[in-house]
Amino acid sequence: MTVLVDLLMATMDSISVWSSAAGDREVGLAWRDAVTARMIEAGAYVPYEQLVAEAGAELRLPPDAPTTLRAEWDGIRPWPDAVALQRLPAAFAFVTNCSAELAAAAVARSGLRPAFTLSAEEAGWYKPRPEIYRQACDRFAVDPRRTVFVAGAAYDARGAAAAGMHVFQVARRPPSMEDPVLPATVRVVASLADALPGP
Repeated sequence: MTVLVDLLMATMDSISVWSSAAGDREVGLAWRDAVTARMIEAGAYVPYEQLVAEAGAELRLPPDAPTTLRAEWDGIRPWPDAVALQRLPAAFAFVTNCSAELAAAAVARSGLRPAFTLSAEEAGWYKPRPEIYRQACDRFAVDPRRTVFVAGAAYDARGAAAAGMHVFQVARRPPSMEDPVLPATVRVVASLADALPGP
């Protein structure tokens, strides 16, 4: 099975970055969720940094909050269980909803070596649009039905399942009433290691 992995929630602790930039965990999560809502609504890629600024203004965050977020981004860290990706018997790749610049910065901080990283900016689409998942599969020349996708959020898991993949969602935060209902085929797990095929 080919493995595709969400970068900014399943692999990296982006929650801490948003929380630090906002000065509060709940505000940081609300900010992140407001950006996600804009991505889902947009579908096609619009500048990620624009969505970050718009969401911050909606939540009445300080005008320099996006600049603070970018500075905090350079300190983003992988979740401890992300080391499981180093033990995969074959190549894996990241698929992420951000700009190419921010994706590259996060991958550099991960210490991992994906075959490639497909950002929303490069793909031209935001998850959960099916086009971005299919582009990632095309790069590996593999059918989505022979692909495992590891999501870090319910909307991403649902999108990958709709694209025909075998999907796991790593539960990085408590479920919310606003989360989309997941198909029965999606497995929710506590650790990234629990979502990865063995040797």
